[in-house]
Amino acid sequence: HCMVENAKENENGEESTFAFDFVYLPIDFRTGFNKGYAFVNFTKAIAAWKFLLTASKKKWELFLSDKIRDVVAARLQGFEKLVHHFESMNFPCASEEVLPLCFSPPRDGMIKGNQWTIGRLLYRPSF
Repeated sequence: HCMVENAKENENGEESTFAFDFVYLPIDFRTGFNKGYAFVNFTKAIAAWKFLLTASKKKWELFLSDKIRDVVAARLQGFEKLVHHFESMNFPCASEEVLPLCFSPPRDGMIKGNQWTIGRLLYRPSF
């Protein structure tokens, strides 16, 4: 989404707006499936607003699903608050693949940069 929207803005001579620095897709550790919602922290409020306007109340066409997505503001707002909330959380799993991710520099669809997980695994993988 960020890559497509930033390309549109760049074509119009505008500064890129879309980037995110945090994402978390909660998993139901009993079933192994996602819980149906995610947390994404856009680095600019205008990006979150534009995402809401373009992505909310739409079908998940990529997944051949009849479900309609809804974009809403989370109770926790901002990178620092999200990190503070999730960094002390325990996750009942053995894989970092399901932990919240942080990005620096923020992901904009072009720049990859560094990423790291936050939170604590309750089960350590055995080798």
